[in-house]
Order: sequence, then C-alpha cells, then structure tokens
Amino acid sequence: MNEQLKIEVSPYLLPPPKSDPDNYEKYNFEQIMYDLDSKIEMLSSKADSLDYVVAASSGLLCAALDILWVGDFDLARGRNTASDKIDAFVVKTAKLLGCEKDDISSAVKFLEDKFPLAADGNTADFGGGIQHHLRDFAHHPTIVGLVFSLLTQFTYKSYGTDTSGKFIIADVPESHKAFIGQDVPSKILHGTVIWFFHLVSDMAGSGSTAGKTGGTGLPGPLLSLAKELSALPLFRNIKIKDNTISEFLSKLFNGTLFAKRDESGKIIKETVLRFDLRTELGIGIELGRQAIPVIANECIVRGFYFIRRFAFEIKDKNIRSFNDMKNLDWNRIKPANDPTVDRMLTVATGVFTAVDIADAVISQKYWVSVNFIGVGRFAIAIGADVSWTLKRRNIKKIKEMYENIQRNVFRKTDGETYERMCDGLDMEKFGLTVEQTEILYNIEYYKTLNDINTTRLPVNTESIKCLKQEWLNEWKEYISGGFSHFLGLKDLEMHWYSETELVQKIAQNNPEKVWFRLALLEAMLFEPYFPMSQEKDKKGNDIPSKKYAELQNIISGYKKNIGDEYLDRSFTGNYCASGYIKRLRKCYNGVMAELNEVLKTVIKSVSIGAIISLAVIATAGAFAPTIAVLLVGSKFTGLSGAALTSACLAYLGGGAIAAGGAGMAGGTIAIVGGGAALGIGLGAGVGGTVGAANLLSKKNVILQSSKLIVALREIFLNDEHDVEYVNSVYEKYVENIAETEKALVDLELKADVASKEEKKALQEEIKQFKEAVEAMKTARKNILRFKSSFETGKNAE
Repeated sequence: MNEQLKIEVSPYLLPPPKSDPDNYEKYNFEQIMYDLDSKIEMLSSKADSLDYVVAASSGLLCAALDILWVGDFDLARGRNTASDKIDAFVVKTAKLLGCEKDDISSAVKFLEDKFPLAADGNTADFGGGIQHHLRDFAHHPTIVGLVFSLLTQFTYKSYGTDTSGKFIIADVPESHKAFIGQDVPSKILHGTVIWFFHLVSDMAGSGSTAGKTGGTGLPGPLLSLAKELSALPLFRNIKIKDNTISEFLSKLFNGTLFAKRDESGKIIKETVLRFDLRTELGIGIELGRQAIPVIANECIVRGFYFIRRFAFEIKDKNIRSFNDMKNLDWNRIKPANDPTVDRMLTVATGVFTAVDIADAVISQKYWVSVNFIGVGRFAIAIGADVSWTLKRRNIKKIKEMYENIQRNVFRKTDGETYERMCDGLDMEKFGLTVEQTEILYNIEYYKTLNDINTTRLPVNTESIKCLKQEWLNEWKEYISGGFSHFLGLKDLEMHWYSETELVQKIAQNNPEKVWFRLALLEAMLFEPYFPMSQEKDKKGNDIPSKKYAELQNIISGYKKNIGDEYLDRSFTGNYCASGYIKRLRKCYNGVMAELNEVLKTVIKSVSIGAIISLAVIATAGAFAPTIAVLLVGSKFTGLSGAALTSACLAYLGGGAIAAGGAGMAGGTIAIVGGGAALGIGLGAGVGGTVGAANLLSKKNVILQSSKLIVALREIFLNDEHDVEYVNSVYEKYVENIAETEKALVDLELKADVASKEEKKALQEEIKQFKEAVEAMKTARKNILRFKSSFETGKNAE
C-alpha cells in the first residue's frame, strides 16, 4: 500500500526546461485535488457504528476470557512448568547421547562427565558454586557466553566478575587444562559443541541437586545480558535502592531479592524464587497464556472485517459465480494494512485493556492481574492508528497548499463556477489587464527587495539576506519563465522595470482608476519566502520544501509593517491618499479579527506563505478567453468561435485579441480585490464542479470574503462612493448564500438515502457547506452594516 500512496504532484507546478519554454504542464488543480482526496480517503478509517460495536464487544468478551480462564500472572506456576520441560529436555538429550537411565539426576551427571568445561576449574574465583554460573561469562547461554568460551580455549583463561562486580580474568587451573583443545579444530569443538552440551547439563542443576533442590541452574538470556552490561564502567556504579547493580543481580539470581523473612530476619525457604533460565522460560509460558485471549481478540476483529467486506464486495461487484470471483478487489477485503481494521483493533484492544486494568484495581492484585501482552498489543494498535493519522496529515498539508493556490487563481474550470457571476454585474471593475498584471508583479518584486535591504538581525544578517535574495531570484525566474503560459499568449515576455520605469508604467495605465488600488491591496497581502517546491522527508513522504524555512518566522522572516511602509512611501500620495496602505491594512485586520472571533477561527492572514508555488493573480490569464465566453457569452447570440471570444473579451476588458493571439489591448485577464468571492457557491450543488467544491472551505470563504469586504468598504464606498455598484455586489453575494444553502439541502437529501460509506463522505461535505454558509452570512452582515452606515451618512449630507 505504501507504494500506492506515493504522491507525485510537483511536476504540475515546476517551470519547464529553458530549452523548451512551451512544454509546460497544465495547472490541473482539479486532478491534483482529486488525487490527493483519493489518497486521504485510502488513509482514512471507514469504520461505522457496527464495526465499532463488534470491536468493543470482542474486547469485552476476550477480557472476560482473560479474567475467568487465564487468571493471574503466576511466576511460580510458570517456573514449575518450565522446570518440568527443561528436565524432560535434559533427559531426552542425555538418552540420545547414550545415557541408559531416564531420571534427571543420572542424565545431568552423564552430561557433566561427558562434556566437561574448562571454566569450571575457576568456580572459586567467581564466588563459589551458588554464584559462579552467573559471574562466569562462559556459563551464559548467549552469544557473549560463546565468545568467552572460545577465548578460554585459546587463552587458557576464564572471564567474569568478582563478588563486587568488577571484571576479572583468571588462569585456568592445571586440573582443568585437560579440557582445552590441543589444536584449532579441537579448541573450536570444545568451545562450541562441548560448551553447548555442558550448558544443557547445567540447566537443571548439578548431578547432586537436579530433581531435588533444583540446584543453581543457569542464568537466562535476560539476566546474562544484564550481568554482562553491569561489568562495564558505565553501569557498574548504578544503585538500585541500597544495592549495587552487581548485588541486585546476584540476589535476583539466587532468589533472595524478593524472598520473605520471618520474625528473626531469616529468609523463609519456601519463598525463595531463583531468577534463572527456568524462571525466564516460566515468564514466557505465563505470557503465552496471557496471549491466548489477545490472539482471540485479534482473530475476531480481523475475521469480522474480512467477512463483512467480502460480503460488501460480492454485492458491489454483483458476483454470481466462482468465475466472477476474479473481479473482486482483494485489497478492499484483506484484513491487514488498512486504516479501518487498525481503528477497529485500537477499539477492541483498548476495551480489553481497560477492563483488564479495572479488574486488577478492583481485586487489588495490580501487577499480577494485568495482562501485559494485552497492554503491549494496545500500544501497538495505537501506534498503527497514529501512523495512518500522520500519513493523512502529510497529504492534507500538501492539499492545503493547493487549496491556497486555488483561492488565488482564476482558471478555466472556475469559468463553470463563475458562469453566472457577471449577470447584471460589471466585473471589469475587479479586473487587471496584461500590463497592469506586470505592474503588480513588479510592485511585489520591489516590496520584497526592500524587505531584503532593510533586514537587520542581531546575528547572521548577511546569510539571511543572501537566502532571501536567493528566494527572490527563484521567484523572479519562475514568473519570467511562466508568464506567457500564465496568460495563454504565445511568446509573451514578462517585463521587469527599474523603479523609475515602474512609476512611468503606472502613470500610463490610468492609476486614478480602481484597478491600481485593488492591485495595491493584492500587493499588500503578498507575503514572500513561501516554498516553491516539494522535498522528501526522512520517511520518504512528500512535504513542502524546507529550503526557506528559516525565513518563515517572525524574527528573520517577512515583516508586514516594513512592506506596508514601503508601499505607502513608494506608491501612494499621487493617485491615492498618503497612508492608503495603512488604511487598507487596518480595515483588513479589523475584518479578519471580527470573522475570527465570530466564527471561532484563528486565520491571521492570506496565508500565502503556506503555498507550495506561485498563486499570483496573473495565472488566471491562461484561460481568459474561455472564461470570458462562459461569463458573458449569452450577450452575443449568433456569434461563435474566434468571433465570439473576441466579442466577449472586448466586452469585459474594453479591448480585443490581436491578430494571431499575440496579446490583448486592455482586455481583463484576472479577477482581483476579492472579486473571486462572488463565485463562491455558484455551481456548488450536487454534481457541481470540483473547483466549486474546493472554493467552499471555511478558510477560503473567510479569506476571499475579507478581501472583498475591504475592497467594497475602502475602495468602492469610501473612495468611489459607488453605492449602486456595492448594492449590486451585495445582492450577488446574497444570491451565492442562497445557492449554497440550496446545495446544502440537496446534499442532506442525498445523504438520507445514501449507503453508509457514501453517507460518511457526504457528512464531511455537508459540514464543509455549513461552515461556508456560516462564514458567508457573517461576512454578509459586515457588508450590510457598513453599507447601511455609509448610505445613512451620505443621506445626512
């Protein structure tokens, strides 16, 4: 599944090779969104109420099985069982090697005599018979034990610790050098094969104690590892309560650590429980008992998931015979590597563990009553569930970037959404021409350059400025390379002006008209240093590039106040009042604060800094001819083809397409200043366009509507006093609310008769529509309140 979930969307946004400037990928945002939604759907749990009920019931049933049948964790019982199994294993091994008797004492003695170990000669050096199996590393049933056994063969020395836990090396006494091989093959034989069978004899104790007191036995792998680590200087001085680590392990091995004592302080013999190999195996046996209800819980949940999804698939594919079975999609049936089954297992194991722990608390048996396997399985289930969530989150981050792009571009697919947007409404007032769009890009360029030049930091100033300049160069190159494609006009070149030339270009384009103030609003909201590509994280997931991450914080990042001051200083005073940007910012911040408070959101700005690639208005121009026809084509009945396109563009922008499509003279190519908000809700009914659906996110509605409110209040009312136009815009916005509410009703009716899986998806869409309507109504009240106040003030004059 992981292979299927890889997302390859960045090519849609990358500029083409310079050698082939016309070979651009389409900005197919609808397809990208659809692909991302599909990935999110694959990573989302589709468990319904029945799945949850069955999962919870399974957890409850298996918890009862654990409490009533498995019972408490009994280490003594496990050790006894393990001891019996070890005795049987030792006897069987001895008989296979030639022992004629079948009692444990005879078997152990037989193996001891047949497979002597050289290190046994150093018993006294390692603390005597009761402890030397723990302190002599050659008696450890681990890889380390094997290594030291071989070392003894080649060095004639034994290795281990003394009574204080210090690592020591002792010479093998002459009496036991006979058990060391004479040549390399025999040394390897003694150090491996003979070593192994000697350890088998020591499992059940010595020949004199086996079957009676149980003898010393061998330390298990866990205790052996702990003892080996305790000899390192890093661990040697660790204390557990009043015991050094060495003393603690010794008492654990000989069974006195947790033994009970009588009134005189003597250890009660019956309470001694040695933590040796038999005990470690006993723990495994007890955990194996605990695993039975856990496995049963797993089987019930996965079995139910498989049977139910199998039935769904048979119904969906209309399977009538065994030959039809090949049409089944087994990826939808198999109860593994799926977020739904992992969510069910989280519920089932969670209920199991909750009941199990509750029983431990009520019975006051605590640790011995807890099913540790169940707790571990619950932790694994949570990890798997969280893993799906994190994968979804990564994809949602990428989707959010594209949603931000969609909010800021006007494309061919939006033409269907905005098909009725211009009925009775002059959208040219919200439009820019090609040259005006170039001016907007240039203003944004110099605003960013000013931010770079004014960067002052306590440390690292030059490197931050260099990084900012690198971003600006990359952004400029992207704009230059893609400008012709953005506007859909062949061989069109993006012009970058000097500041003096920019001022002249502004003067030549009637800046006293509305377009310039709308462009200043867009420039004010433009926030640079956003990522323009994707990269892979350590786990191979697609994430926004972190190349400019250092520029996306309040210390070294873009400063809004500096950008606003630059725009006010450089572009206001001649064609609009000085301090105009400050006025727009104050209004925008006020509107955003009101919408955030009423709608309980935390959107702080246009969030351009979060997008993955450029979302500037001019991108819309690539589809301007098609959009123009969709918007006003009904006004030119009888025309078709190029003639209809020319007429529509002339109507919208006051110009016409030049021969060969080389450019437009005054044609409107982009909707700015929040005009895109007038398309929210249009065509968003059941079966509407993908673009319409994506416009209806709560965040998008707030951002677009906030910009529209600022444009209406500050530009069209306070500046232009155009009450009639604002009333037309307000009526269109109200129509959009009604359109969205109608679509909401349609969705709710569809959800009433939908299947369970379809209903879940529709519920998400219904929630989105409700949030959009709520946001639009709040924005409507804001527009109405200011419009009414302005009309009242004007009438009073």
